[in-house]
Formats: sequence, C-alpha cells, structure tokens
Amino acid sequence: MPEYYTNQRIQEALHDRPIAGGTGYHADISLDDADVIVDDQDALVSALNSTADVIGIEGHTRIDLSGRDYELADQTIISDRGDDGSPGALLYTSDRGADSPAWDGGSNGRGVITVRGNARISGVRYRGPFHDYNDNPAYPGYIPLDDGTTYADRQAMRQERYARGLRLLSDEIEIDNCELYGWPVQAIAVGAASLPVSPHIHHIYGHDCMMVGAGYVIDIFNGHPRIEMSYFNATRHAISGFGHPECGYTLEDSVFGPITTSHAVDMHALAENGDEGNLTAGDRVEVRRCTFTFMENIEGQNAQAIVFRGYPEDEYVTENNRFMHEIDGSEPVANVANEGYEPVPYRQVNVGEEWVDWTFANNQYGVGTPHEPGVGAPVNLDAPLAGKPLLDEERRRGLQIALRPLESQDDQ
Repeated sequence: MPEYYTNQRIQEALHDRPIAGGTGYHADISLDDADVIVDDQDALVSALNSTADVIGIEGHTRIDLSGRDYELADQTIISDRGDDGSPGALLYTSDRGADSPAWDGGSNGRGVITVRGNARISGVRYRGPFHDYNDNPAYPGYIPLDDGTTYADRQAMRQERYARGLRLLSDEIEIDNCELYGWPVQAIAVGAASLPVSPHIHHIYGHDCMMVGAGYVIDIFNGHPRIEMSYFNATRHAISGFGHPECGYTLEDSVFGPITTSHAVDMHALAENGDEGNLTAGDRVEVRRCTFTFMENIEGQNAQAIVFRGYPEDEYVTENNRFMHEIDGSEPVANVANEGYEPVPYRQVNVGEEWVDWTFANNQYGVGTPHEPGVGAPVNLDAPLAGKPLLDEERRRGLQIALRPLESQDDQ
C-alpha cells in the first residue's frame, strides 16, 4: 500500500472539509444557542435535571464523568469543536469493568450516557478509559488478551476492560461533529433487542476503539441508523450489527482508515449471538460512496472491508465505493465465504459460495486507480491538497498537534 494512505495523509486530506466534523463542518447550532453553560460534573448533572433545552460546554472545558452514569432526554449538549480551531470540550471517564457505571447492566445495559427522546450531542470530544493504552507493539490503543489463558480467563479479562460510551434509545437522536475514542467495547450502542431505533449519526471521528473480541465505534443492537460523512480508524469493526430482523443501517460518504484488527463494516448472524442455527443477519444494509483505505490488519494479515455473516431479511447494497483491494475481472469477486484471511474486499459468510440478496454496482478497486467523482467518499485522498491552498505554517503546526498520539494531546 502506498505510504500516503496513512492516518496522517487522510487527516491532511480531510482538514477543512466536512467529513469527520471539525474545522470543515458548520453545525446549525452553537454555544450561542445554549440556555446554560456548564464547566464541571455537578453543573452538568444539575443542567440535565433542569428545564434547559440546550446545555453548552465551552471548548477549553474538561469534565470528568467518572463515578456515575447519566441520562440525556429531550435536551442537547453542545460544544464548539472546529470553531476557530477549537478541539471541543472533553468529556471523559476512567470507569471500566462489569461493576462500573460504564458497563451498568452488562451487554444489554446502559452506557455512561443513556440518550432518549429528541436529544442531540454535538461538537464534543468523548473519551473512554483506554485512550492511552500503549502496551502492544503492533499498535498503541490495541488491547490484547494473552493467548495462553483459558476462555473463561479471557472473558474475565475482557469484562475488566469493558466500557460503553453512549446508548441511543429513540429515533429522534442526533450525534454529530463529535470525536469519540478510547472505548474498548462500544463508543455508541444503538437500540435494544426489543427496541429498534433509527438515530442519525454524522460528521464524527471515531477511533482507537480496539480490543480482542470487541471494539466498535457504532454497534447496532436493533434498528436502522443513518451514518454519514464520518471517519473511522483503529477499530475491530467500525460499524457492527447484532443481526436482528429489524437491524440494519445506511452508511454513506465515509472514510475508513488504514488501522484495523478485522473488517470495518459488519453484520452478525443471530446464530453467533446465541440463537443457534439462525442465520438471519440483519434486515437491510446500504453502503454507498465510502472509501476503505486498508487491505491488511495490524498483524499483516489480509483483511476485508465488509463482511456480512448470513442472510438479510431484505437486501445488502454496496454501490459506488472505493476499495484498495485489487480484483480480477468484473465485480463481484467470488465469495470466499468462511475461508478467512483472503485478499478480497468483501465476503458473505455462512451462505455457501453464492451471493445471496447482495447487490453490487459501480464500485472501484485498486490503489493505483484514479479517483472518480461520485465513487468513494467525497474527498480525493490521492491529492489531499487539491482545490485548496497549502496550509500556512500556523495551521500546519495546529494539524500536527491534532495528529500527535492521544496521550500527548490532553495537554494542548
């Protein structure tokens, strides 16, 4: 893979453009719309229990959420990420593990913040407890589990690290212009087994959510969120689905970075989640105009961009995407099904060698293929500075700060 498809190269291409939020994104809400401005945990709790519609947090503010969980219902939390170069307010927790507020109720429980009703979070940084994990030589932020332990020991080790950032439980929720990172299980969980919901998630930067057996920016239990104009990097699966018959998503105009431990876009079959023999794998999943910039995982093994693990109730649609994988002949490639680490852009598992209810159209393949307008995300990674002036020294220095390892950013 050419060296320019690094995280830094992609960040430079996205700078001052709306994908991932920040300086190129202009939200329809600002701190000027806030009914109250808060600057610590007590003030935030008070505001969440008040009649304030819009809760503002200024960009220099850091609020430690540790020690409790929260509910945001029919209110908006707003900060100023991207305004005049602001990184946005930092909300963070050190909580983790089965008995903590970050994993309250287990796999079907709450997150640090449970979001309901007509609610929105915009313009903040939201950091989990593993933002600075750096004990793995393959990639800082990857949380391994020792190969020599028993399965029970591995499960216990995972549960000691579990944390969930947001649990979204209504259709009217909007999450935008946020940076979410350091969550070893889920930055965002959508819906519940008996509660399908369809929130809108857009213009986010989700990264460093990566643990053996877990690690998702968006994990969809049930429902059909719309996900668009976002950048994902350093995950196990950036987007994953549980497999319920009402579980799906529409994913558009987004970029998937070079660091991954597995495929980026996923839908499980119910058989993998306790419903033995049931190969239903979601309802409808649409992936359009996305760019996948990897062909291998952090261990150097072949990695697919998309894997769906059974039969959809409706259909899978993959159109106008850009894959780095080379293919022979016309699309789609042969389905390698359960053959594992194969050098192909996508697989459909548990269905045999045929493609079942999966439509492919107008996708682009190969690193050296010139960027085609309308194919892949709306940014030219091959010419990141095309169409805009070179960065002056001050802006370049600011971008370099933004790209430093996360443990060094918190002092900025």
